[in-house]
Amino acid sequence: MNLYDYTALEHDNTLAEGVLEDIDKAAVAKRLIMQGLRPLEIHPHTKTGKSSLFLEKFRTSKVTRTDINFFTKQIALLLNAGLSLDMSLRVMKDQAYKPTFKEFVGIIERDLKEGKSFSQALANHPKQFPPMYVNLVKAGEEGGILPAMLIKTSEYQSTFQDLRQFVISASIYPVIVMVVGIIAVIILLTAILPKFEILFSGIDQQLPIHVKVMMDTANFLTDHFFISFLILVTPIILFIAYVRTKDGRKQMDHLALQIPLLSTFVRDLETTKIFRTLEVLVNNGVHLATALKISSGVASNLEFRRMLNRATQALKEGQRVGKKIKGEGLLPGLAVDLLSIGEESGEVGHVCGQVADHYENELRVKIKRLVSIIEPFFIVIIAIVTGYVVISMLSVILSINEIAG
Repeated sequence: MNLYDYTALEHDNTLAEGVLEDIDKAAVAKRLIMQGLRPLEIHPHTKTGKSSLFLEKFRTSKVTRTDINFFTKQIALLLNAGLSLDMSLRVMKDQAYKPTFKEFVGIIERDLKEGKSFSQALANHPKQFPPMYVNLVKAGEEGGILPAMLIKTSEYQSTFQDLRQFVISASIYPVIVMVVGIIAVIILLTAILPKFEILFSGIDQQLPIHVKVMMDTANFLTDHFFISFLILVTPIILFIAYVRTKDGRKQMDHLALQIPLLSTFVRDLETTKIFRTLEVLVNNGVHLATALKISSGVASNLEFRRMLNRATQALKEGQRVGKKIKGEGLLPGLAVDLLSIGEESGEVGHVCGQVADHYENELRVKIKRLVSIIEPFFIVIIAIVTGYVVISMLSVILSINEIAG
């Protein structure tokens, strides 16, 4: 099998270009004709070097979450306007101003022309379209309600995008305060304290131990700035590298559920993500077992993923999901009890939506409270550190004045 670049005319006399894999040129021409295209030129695919392949991969990875949200909304809008799926993709590709996004839509359009379904074409891009997205599209295709399903998917994406933006926005000010405080302390130690060394050098009096430690620290930071930077940064880099390993990720996810304050945020966040996903999937005709399996991929914490995998297996064996999850002790008791009620009443999707709404609101309230505590906490810590340094220096200066007097 060989790769061939082709140029062909579509039914409306517009040019179409792409790459096909087949035995020879004749076979490629036959496939194009079967797809309703008129071949103009077919030649062996031009091979690219390693650097070009790397750049191509990099360009593809630049399709952002915002692009995918736009893609979902626009496809739903164009389908509701009466356009066919391939025409909707063509319109979007022609109107795209971002080269990487234009190329991305073109790849999906080409897959459709080669006979793949829309969900199959999307499944070829797992980074952009997770299993939940693909399964919703597949359900929409099979039920003949693809536009409505895409709208639901867009709403689902918007919900988590809003929650993500809320968390980021709430974190910006505390982070700025912390960074400014660290910079202020570094400037104090490296630029201001060394100036006092000239004043203290001519004193026969022994400096207090805490002042001497500060002066030695300031001198070390000034004379060995690069080494000091490595001493401060290396543990952080090693910690991040360890967390990215399989064992490190496992231990950190387990530890996150043991720390009292952090565990409440993790539980609320995972509960919101899991139950929101279950709501969208179950309400749109996806079987609960499949919905649980997909939700396990949405969960960030490995403990929750394993819990959902065990719940999926229990459901296949005829057990109740609510009963199985309750024994795990990870999800809040209220959420598990409501899920059990939903199973008994046949309203799992509706109940999951109520649970997701409740814990999303709880999460927002807790984040606001935490930020309101962190902001003054950082300010107080910075004030204590800088105040301690200033008072220590003033005490030594005053003692010098007393000796001189």
